[in-house]
Amino acid sequence: MATVLHESPYLENWRALSLRIRCALHPDEPRAIEHYLAEGRYLARFTATPHVLIAESTFRLLIDTARDTVLPWHWRCLCLDQAWRPLRDLQVLAHSSSQRQRWQAFAHQLATCVLQPSISLAELMQGSTDEQYPY
Repeated sequence: MATVLHESPYLENWRALSLRIRCALHPDEPRAIEHYLAEGRYLARFTATPHVLIAESTFRLLIDTARDTVLPWHWRCLCLDQAWRPLRDLQVLAHSSSQRQRWQAFAHQLATCVLQPSISLAELMQGSTDEQYPY
Protein backbone atom coordinates (compact mmCIF):
# COMPACT_ATOMS: atom_id res chain seq x y z
CA MET A 1 0.00 0.00 0.00
CA ALA A 2 1.28 3.46 -0.89
CA THR A 3 2.25 5.84 1.87
CA VAL A 4 -0.03 8.84 2.16
CA LEU A 5 2.08 11.97 1.90
CA HIS A 6 1.41 15.22 3.70
CA GLU A 7 -0.95 16.77 1.18
CA SER A 8 -0.61 20.49 1.88
CA PRO A 9 2.37 21.37 -0.38
CA TYR A 10 1.08 19.12 -3.16
CA LEU A 11 -2.42 20.56 -2.91
CA GLU A 12 -1.03 24.10 -2.94
CA ASN A 13 1.00 23.32 -6.07
CA TRP A 14 -2.08 21.82 -7.77
CA ARG A 15 -4.11 24.92 -6.88
CA ALA A 16 -1.37 27.21 -8.19
CA LEU A 17 -1.40 25.28 -11.47
CA SER A 18 -5.18 25.61 -11.60
CA LEU A 19 -4.85 29.38 -11.30
CA ARG A 20 -2.35 29.44 -14.18
CA ILE A 21 -4.82 27.51 -16.32
CA ARG A 22 -7.94 29.40 -15.32
CA CYS A 23 -6.32 32.76 -15.99
CA ALA A 24 -4.48 31.54 -19.11
CA LEU A 25 -1.23 32.89 -17.70
CA HIS A 26 0.76 30.89 -20.26
CA PRO A 27 -1.70 30.34 -23.13
CA ASP A 28 1.02 29.28 -25.53
CA GLU A 29 2.11 26.41 -23.27
CA PRO A 30 -0.40 23.57 -23.70
CA ARG A 31 1.77 21.29 -21.54
CA ALA A 32 0.56 23.29 -18.52
CA ILE A 33 -2.78 21.49 -18.79
CA GLU A 34 -1.09 18.11 -18.92
CA HIS A 35 1.05 19.07 -15.92
CA TYR A 36 -2.08 20.09 -13.99
CA LEU A 37 -3.81 16.80 -14.84
CA ALA A 38 -0.72 14.84 -13.81
CA GLU A 39 -0.54 16.70 -10.49
CA GLY A 40 -4.19 15.83 -9.89
CA ARG A 41 -3.49 12.15 -10.55
CA TYR A 42 -0.57 12.33 -8.14
CA LEU A 43 -2.76 13.91 -5.45
CA ALA A 44 -5.44 11.27 -5.95
CA ARG A 45 -2.96 8.43 -5.67
CA PHE A 46 -0.58 9.55 -2.93
CA THR A 47 -2.54 11.89 -0.65
CA ALA A 48 -5.77 11.79 1.30
CA THR A 49 -7.46 14.26 -1.06
CA PRO A 50 -10.69 12.60 -2.25
CA HIS A 51 -10.51 11.42 -5.86
CA VAL A 52 -14.00 12.74 -6.56
CA LEU A 53 -13.02 16.21 -5.36
CA ILE A 54 -10.01 16.25 -7.66
CA ALA A 55 -11.97 15.01 -10.68
CA GLU A 56 -14.90 17.41 -10.15
CA SER A 57 -12.62 20.38 -9.52
CA THR A 58 -10.59 19.58 -12.61
CA PHE A 59 -13.67 19.18 -14.79
CA ARG A 60 -15.18 22.45 -13.55
CA LEU A 61 -11.92 24.31 -14.05
CA LEU A 62 -11.56 23.11 -17.64
CA ILE A 63 -15.22 23.74 -18.56
CA ASP A 64 -15.30 27.17 -16.89
CA THR A 65 -12.06 28.14 -18.61
CA ALA A 66 -13.38 26.96 -21.97
CA ARG A 67 -16.50 29.11 -21.56
CA ASP A 68 -14.61 32.27 -20.53
CA THR A 69 -14.80 34.59 -23.54
CA VAL A 70 -12.09 36.88 -22.16
CA LEU A 71 -9.44 34.19 -22.62
CA PRO A 72 -7.72 33.38 -25.92
CA TRP A 73 -9.68 31.10 -28.23
CA HIS A 74 -6.93 28.51 -28.65
CA TRP A 75 -6.53 28.17 -24.87
CA ARG A 76 -10.26 27.71 -24.40
CA CYS A 77 -10.29 25.00 -27.09
CA LEU A 78 -7.39 23.19 -25.41
CA CYS A 79 -9.27 23.19 -22.10
CA LEU A 80 -12.45 21.92 -23.72
CA ASP A 81 -10.48 19.20 -25.52
CA GLN A 82 -9.15 17.92 -22.19
CA ALA A 83 -12.39 18.08 -20.16
CA TRP A 84 -13.28 14.49 -21.04
CA ARG A 85 -10.39 13.19 -18.94
CA PRO A 86 -11.70 14.16 -15.47
CA LEU A 87 -15.20 13.30 -16.69
CA ARG A 88 -13.99 9.77 -17.42
CA ASP A 89 -12.54 9.61 -13.90
CA LEU A 90 -15.87 10.71 -12.45
CA GLN A 91 -17.64 7.97 -14.39
CA VAL A 92 -15.32 5.35 -12.91
CA LEU A 93 -15.86 6.77 -9.40
CA ALA A 94 -19.66 6.93 -9.71
CA HIS A 95 -20.92 3.98 -7.67
CA SER A 96 -24.24 5.26 -6.33
CA SER A 97 -27.31 6.45 -8.19
CA SER A 98 -26.76 10.05 -7.09
CA GLN A 99 -23.13 9.95 -8.22
CA ARG A 100 -24.18 8.59 -11.62
CA GLN A 101 -26.77 11.37 -11.94
CA ARG A 102 -24.10 13.92 -11.07
CA TRP A 103 -21.80 12.40 -13.69
CA GLN A 104 -24.60 12.55 -16.27
CA ALA A 105 -25.13 16.24 -15.50
CA PHE A 106 -21.42 16.88 -16.07
CA ALA A 107 -21.46 14.79 -19.25
CA HIS A 108 -24.42 16.84 -20.49
CA GLN A 109 -22.49 20.06 -19.80
CA LEU A 110 -19.61 18.81 -21.89
CA ALA A 111 -21.81 17.48 -24.68
CA THR A 112 -23.75 20.73 -25.00
CA CYS A 113 -20.88 23.16 -24.48
CA VAL A 114 -20.86 25.66 -27.32
CA LEU A 115 -17.96 28.06 -27.25
CA GLN A 116 -18.81 31.67 -27.89
CA PRO A 117 -16.19 33.72 -29.74
CA SER A 118 -13.49 35.23 -27.57
CA ILE A 119 -13.56 38.95 -26.98
CA SER A 120 -11.05 40.63 -29.26
CA LEU A 121 -8.07 42.48 -27.84
CA ALA A 122 -9.48 45.73 -29.25
CA GLU A 123 -12.73 45.20 -27.33
CA LEU A 124 -10.82 44.47 -24.15
CA MET A 125 -8.82 47.69 -24.56
CA GLN A 126 -11.95 49.82 -24.97
CA GLY A 127 -13.08 49.30 -21.38
CA SER A 128 -16.56 49.74 -20.03
CA THR A 129 -18.75 52.81 -20.34
CA ASP A 130 -18.12 53.54 -16.65
CA GLU A 131 -14.46 54.10 -17.42
CA GLN A 132 -15.22 56.47 -20.27
CA TYR A 133 -17.33 58.88 -18.22
CA PRO A 134 -15.69 60.06 -14.99
CA TYR A 135 -17.99 61.07 -12.14
